[in-house]
Amino acid sequence: MERYTIEQRVLLIKTHYKHGECAAVTVRKLRTILGYREAPTATTITRLVSKFEETGSTANIKSPGRKRSKRTNENIAVVNDSVIVSPSKSIRRCSQQLGNGISSLQRILKNDLHLHAYKMQLTQELRPADHTKRREF
Repeated sequence: MERYTIEQRVLLIKTHYKHGECAAVTVRKLRTILGYREAPTATTITRLVSKFEETGSTANIKSPGRKRSKRTNENIAVVNDSVIVSPSKSIRRCSQQLGNGISSLQRILKNDLHLHAYKMQLTQELRPADHTKRREF
């Protein structure tokens, strides 16, 4: 959440330029306007002013984040084709053949293709005669 609204940031920039571009004077003037606890510090003012001078805006710029290197649409399609061709292939073998990491392949299978690993459980087959034998026992 942003600490100051856009209107407060604009007020801060105007006050800074109006009073001779001095951060200490700007802090004192903003304390009378915004209140002692709500007024920004001198470092906040200098950072906001430098951001305004560089970008021309006081809004926060959202960082693009880390680039998805292995979970691209092309890799997802390749993994999907590989799973369709041989669904019983292990994740380790598939990652070796495709050249992706095991964890990347697991993320693709789980998050993008919505496939989940499971283990086969062997159970005994029940026949119609087993019910009567169990009741007699």
